[in-house]
Amino acid sequence: MTASLALARMGRLVAEAHGWDLARAFKTYEPSAADQAVIAGCAQDMLRALGGKPLSAPALSAAFAVHLGRKLDAPIVVAQGTLAVTGETVPGDHAWVMIGPWIADMALFTRAYAADAPPTLAAHVLRAFGPGKGLFCEAWRRTPRMGLGYDPRRVLDDAALETCLAEASAQLRAA
Repeated sequence: MTASLALARMGRLVAEAHGWDLARAFKTYEPSAADQAVIAGCAQDMLRALGGKPLSAPALSAAFAVHLGRKLDAPIVVAQGTLAVTGETVPGDHAWVMIGPWIADMALFTRAYAADAPPTLAAHVLRAFGPGKGLFCEAWRRTPRMGLGYDPRRVLDDAALETCLAEASAQLRAA
C-alpha cells in the first residue's frame, strides 16, 4: 500500500473514532521544531513517571497521548494494530500514538527491551537504534526505510482511551 493510500485509510479510521474535523487536521499536520521538543519532553516525563514499570502498549500509548494532549495543540490519536519488523509481523497487539501523520511510539522500545521480547523485534531495535531508547518519532511514510511497518486496525475512541487509561492506572498500582 502506498503512503498516500495508507494515510487516507488512517484518515477514515480517525474520522470513525473522532469525526471528520479531526481527520482533516490529522492529515495536514506537520510538527514544528517547538512541537518536536514538546513531544520529546513529554516522553521524558513519561519515562520518569514510569520508573521502569511495565505497561501494555495500549495503556502506555493512551497515557502518553493524554499527556501530549495537555501540552501540545495537535491532532493526537492512539492507533491499535500490528507492528512489523523487516516485513515480519511481531506477535501480539501493538498500539502507538499518532500526532497527525507522525508516529510517536514509546511501546516499540519497552517491548523490544523486555526480557520476553520477540527475538526479531529485539534484534532489529538493538541493531537499528541501540540500547536505552524511549521514543520512536518519525513521519509514518518514512518508517519502512527503518524496517518498521505499522498497520492500524482502529483508532481508539474516547471510551476505549478511558479503558486503556484505567488499565495503565491499575498496572502502575500493581507494579
